[in-house]
Amino acid sequence: MIRKLIVLGCTACVVAGCVQSGSTEGILRELDHALQMENTYQKYFLQRTEALGDLLQGKLSLEQEYEIRRRLSDEYRFYNLDSTLSQLKRNKAIARQLQDPVRLTETDLALVREYGLAGYHSDAFELLQQYSEDTVPEKLRIQFYDTASYLYGEMGAYSSNNESYWKKRDQYSDALLEGLEEGSYEWNNLCRTRAVSRGDRAAALNFARKAVEVSPVNSREYASAAFFLSTLQTDRDQQILWLARSAIADVMNATKDYASLNDLAALLYEEGDIKRAFNYVADHCMRDALFFNGKLRPWQISQFFPALEEAYAAQNARSTRMMILFMAVSLLMMLALAFLLMNLSRRRKALEKMSLDLQAEKDRVERRNASLQAVNQQMGEVNAALQEANKVRQEYIGLYLQNMSESISKTRKYKNHVLTYIRRGNTKYLAEEIMALPPIEEDISQFNRTFDETFINLYPDFVEKFNELLQEGEEIKPKGEDILTPELRVFALIKLGIVESSRIAALLHYSANTVYNYRAKIKNKCRGDREQFEAVVQTIE
Repeated sequence: MIRKLIVLGCTACVVAGCVQSGSTEGILRELDHALQMENTYQKYFLQRTEALGDLLQGKLSLEQEYEIRRRLSDEYRFYNLDSTLSQLKRNKAIARQLQDPVRLTETDLALVREYGLAGYHSDAFELLQQYSEDTVPEKLRIQFYDTASYLYGEMGAYSSNNESYWKKRDQYSDALLEGLEEGSYEWNNLCRTRAVSRGDRAAALNFARKAVEVSPVNSREYASAAFFLSTLQTDRDQQILWLARSAIADVMNATKDYASLNDLAALLYEEGDIKRAFNYVADHCMRDALFFNGKLRPWQISQFFPALEEAYAAQNARSTRMMILFMAVSLLMMLALAFLLMNLSRRRKALEKMSLDLQAEKDRVERRNASLQAVNQQMGEVNAALQEANKVRQEYIGLYLQNMSESISKTRKYKNHVLTYIRRGNTKYLAEEIMALPPIEEDISQFNRTFDETFINLYPDFVEKFNELLQEGEEIKPKGEDILTPELRVFALIKLGIVESSRIAALLHYSANTVYNYRAKIKNKCRGDREQFEAVVQTIE
């Protein structure tokens, strides 16, 4: 039972996907799949009925046996007429044995419904005549109204004198409607029938849709509601869509007495899908109708099956002719292919000669490429020479700056030397001469200005590009007339290849500790890897 529910749920999801796509071909493929699974669904059905049948093997009271057989008749009523009648007739005997008029009436009404469903209208009518509204027990009134309304409706549909039957049907329908729960499947279905008899198609369509909405997907009620909804559609695709949904539900419930697949086959026949229509009727509809053993459904199928069979045979004949034509065309194509191969052979020889010519041309191109590569090599050597010249330029600038720095150091040494003599009491004019010399700080400032101007002339965008390497808000901007700040001078020397802190300190007249602090401070403000920061600075152009 659980496995069946899982299969029903999965199939319902797939059907929902097809419905949403709006593709009739999609829902027909789903129906084809369901028909392929027909034996599996029938197996679940038989397992359920066999489980009920096994209960009858135990020691049961007549009341218990009656209830089990009633459930079995409900299961079999759309599967096999003989099995249904067998259960109902046994229940009728039990009801008589129990002298229970309620059970006897309930069984007879079920028999009337089954006879009417199978097309045995005279037998159904004869049995129904034994009861009236007044003689039926109160608890079975709804079943009596429903059965009578159904039978008179069926008799009216298949009788030439149908006015009296329609009148009886409407009479019992009115009584039935009062006893049904509003909004239920039965209530909506009955309202649809009444709207159809009034000619109110809009109302009938509305009730048919509501009947579908309140029916569990792929249940027997859903199959019936979807079928009646299809009869009210004016669009051919919608008719096919709802008939296919109804047929899928019939297959999943192991229903053998159905109309949906029959009507769908007729529509597909009219649409030109002869093969699918023939397969539905020949492989399923007729076989299931004979298995059910009613007389109404085989008669309905026989009305159009000969024409369908003839169309299927004609289609097969056309397919045979097309196959012969295809074979003839294939033979002609093979001859043409042989002729083409001969031409290709001649062309292949011509291509081989052309290939030799192209190879010779390729050799010439390769020789020319070799010459170009030699030129490229020479250009590479020139480029290397230029890079070397650039290196020399940087070395020269470093040497120049170093000389200036040494000059400053010598001046400082000389000044210290003269001061030493003064302290020893040497002549007064030496002291005056020394004091007349400009302060060392001015020499350093002059040195810095010369360095800044020389460096910026060589690398005019250095400050801007250096600041791009720093975090936002940490940019270094020279103040006043300064071209470079002390930090920028340190990294300017690093750019020139002077990376030792002691050498930088000597050139700029800073302490080694000051140079170290400048370098660490700037590295902490860089955007990327601080370990690679100075290497990146050296690549600034």
